[in-house]
Amino acid sequence: MDLIGFIITIAYSITLMYILLDIEVKRKKGIYLMGLFMIILLVSGGFVWLSLGYESFMILYPVFVQIPLFIGFWFISKYRGAKLVFVLLTVIALYSPPILIGHIVASFFGYNDVIASVVSLVMYLPLTSIVYKYFRPLFLYMLRHTEKGWAVFCLIPLSYNAFTYLIGRYDVALVREVTLLWVDTLVAILIIAAYVLILRLFKQTREQLILQNEQDILAMQVAALEARSEAVKESEKSAIIHRHDLRHHFQLINGYLAEKKLAEIKKYITEIETNLEDTVTIKYCDNHTVNLILSPYIKRATNEKTKVECQVYIPQDCKVSDMDLCIILSSALENAINASRNIKEINDRKISISCKSKNDKLFIQVMNNFSGEVEFVEDMPISAEENQGFGTKSIAATVQKYGGLCSFTAESGVFKVRVIL
Repeated sequence: MDLIGFIITIAYSITLMYILLDIEVKRKKGIYLMGLFMIILLVSGGFVWLSLGYESFMILYPVFVQIPLFIGFWFISKYRGAKLVFVLLTVIALYSPPILIGHIVASFFGYNDVIASVVSLVMYLPLTSIVYKYFRPLFLYMLRHTEKGWAVFCLIPLSYNAFTYLIGRYDVALVREVTLLWVDTLVAILIIAAYVLILRLFKQTREQLILQNEQDILAMQVAALEARSEAVKESEKSAIIHRHDLRHHFQLINGYLAEKKLAEIKKYITEIETNLEDTVTIKYCDNHTVNLILSPYIKRATNEKTKVECQVYIPQDCKVSDMDLCIILSSALENAINASRNIKEINDRKISISCKSKNDKLFIQVMNNFSGEVEFVEDMPISAEENQGFGTKSIAATVQKYGGLCSFTAESGVFKVRVIL
């Protein structure tokens, strides 16, 4: 019976590891590897059992079963390091409830070993179902959405596993003591409750952060649209004013012609051309929206003594919406201008804009020089300044909507934003 229990326990542990690590067995090779790994564990465990006896084997259980389990899943799991340790410790902790239930039921029948073993083994199936249906979604959500703090999380199952080991869980005689049995059960309930609370709290906190981030990005989108609308209004307003003033210009020029004042005419026309250059939307490409977006930012950068290089080839029938083009370009250029402003040496201020469309793909790259250091968290640049750093998040969110790619790098004093849609 003990040997059967050992085999089922190994199968239960491997199954839970597969469930909580979200490993998909899509090929026969994966099934064969899992089967081979289970056989190796059984053979090695059986050898130790026969050589040292059952009690010694249970004392050395972590060395001959749990550590090999960790090593085996290290090679087939997409999660490594502290995450894998956390999953293994969790599986070890989940090994306890069926055993405790078996001993509690057996206590009503004079601690019959057969009853304890049968109940424990039978409980593996419903517990596996509960873990898969209720525990796994929250568990995987936490695994996928956080990269830090796993060493601290490991303390929860580690403390419980150390507790059960130190109180002599592997000594059946000790486990049967009523006081110790109920203390162990109470601690197990508290650990499970702690797991549920932490996982739920983590999910709720992250969802709130995501909601706040979406609101910030929405605010950026609204600001970008307002900037574009303002640029269009200013352009239209300037055109109306110049059309209105055109008659007055002609009258004055005719007056100069009548008096044959050619020098005054030349000077006056030069002034008119200068005023028109300040209000005209420069054509950088065939896409009118892109021209409207780029014009005010490039003018602003130039006014701040920043050299701007622009090579833009975007057709009018671009598949990316005007709003999304505005979000990406305005966010990238706003950050580039702010970074250039912090460079004391004017000759080092430089922004390069490159956009091209090929094979139904749009490539956008904005590069700028910067001074100081750029801090990254999960490949995203962050800013220590208040209300800053939403631009890159807005770009990433827009790119994700199209299933595209984006990257942010800072090397050798040059910050690069690359987007493929």
